[in-house]
Amino acid sequence: MSSPKPSSTQTRHRSGRLIVGLGALFSLLATSPLGATPARADVAVPPTSGSFALSGAGYGHGWGMSQYGAYGAAKEGLTWKQILAFYYPGTTLSALTSGSKIKVWITADADNDLRVAPSAGLRLRDTAGGSYTLPTGAKYTRWRVTRSGTGTALHYRNTAGTWTKVSPGLGTGNWSFANTAKIVRVQLPSGSYKEYRGTVAFVKRSTGGRTVNRLSMESYLKSVVPSEMPTSWAPNAVRSQAVAARTYAARIQAGASSTAGYDICDTTSCQVYTGYANVTAGGTRTVRETTAGNAAITATAGAIVKYGSGIALTQFSSSNGGHSAQGGYPYLRARPDPYDGVVVSNAWTRTLTTRSVQNAWPSVGTVRQLQVTKRDGYGRWNGRVVSIKVIGSKSTVTVSGGTFRHTLGLRSTLFTIR
Repeated sequence: MSSPKPSSTQTRHRSGRLIVGLGALFSLLATSPLGATPARADVAVPPTSGSFALSGAGYGHGWGMSQYGAYGAAKEGLTWKQILAFYYPGTTLSALTSGSKIKVWITADADNDLRVAPSAGLRLRDTAGGSYTLPTGAKYTRWRVTRSGTGTALHYRNTAGTWTKVSPGLGTGNWSFANTAKIVRVQLPSGSYKEYRGTVAFVKRSTGGRTVNRLSMESYLKSVVPSEMPTSWAPNAVRSQAVAARTYAARIQAGASSTAGYDICDTTSCQVYTGYANVTAGGTRTVRETTAGNAAITATAGAIVKYGSGIALTQFSSSNGGHSAQGGYPYLRARPDPYDGVVVSNAWTRTLTTRSVQNAWPSVGTVRQLQVTKRDGYGRWNGRVVSIKVIGSKSTVTVSGGTFRHTLGLRSTLFTIR
């Protein structure tokens, strides 16, 4: 869910009372018939000297919480509870069951086996409760679990680089590694390593398998929070991120398929999860958790956001450009955001050459014009681009604003063509 964060931190100070007052006023406007301007097409724009000049705002999809907005709100004096109430209106705070666990698909380990480094007390377990303590010694340089027919096999790698099969006497279900330190080091196909808290399992899938990390929800967040937001930011912003991330994970977990073998992935398609530490092939080790991030998780322990009796889908993005986007739920409301832009400007510019546009949609021929045909009606320029025409010498193609954004690498769909 995360977007790359702009690096500038130019700060503007405003009265906290004025900001809160404006927020209340903007909330009323956003929920009234005046909150959105009727959608209409923009004027078709020809290129100038072979390019189009775009002005935009925001970074990401704009649904739910703006991370820069949360930072701005915290700088203006709002608590993490007030920040969450602003970005997810109509929701309430609740708590997860103590000791909640989550299963994370480690997508980078995509070679259909699971390799781990030897460690103290390393054990292999099956889903029926069987356990095998792996032998120790200099000759065991790596352990590997892979498919063997319809079942699973265990091998060790010796100092000569040869893999030798071992019979652990375990059942035919999925096998998982655990150790005394409760941090397992996994070797990725690239040759680098990642360390993960909890256990790491080889989950059978078709003729191969997935690597899945099972750990406590709170330990999971220790990696997610600093991956999604700089934990050097104001503490209440980081706390709001911790609750939003915890809630999002719990919501996705609640809807996960029981046959997939995991609850959530580790990329921006879900939330960024990098594990406890990274270890390069050369041996350089970098711990991903931070003291400030862990403090924010502890300060909000177990807290989640609910709408009615259900867990809210607490989506978030880097910046909403001063106006959130309309999501599919009452609490993902399109509304002006007086906090996004308090710390750093959310504006951006981009020049698109006609050649880059033509390369993306070659069927149109030479690109003659771009025309935004529909906007959502919320925010500057009459809102985010919903659809846009690429008008060429051979044909015209209409694509969604999201497709145009992702194809050409724009920060958001909140832009105008100058």
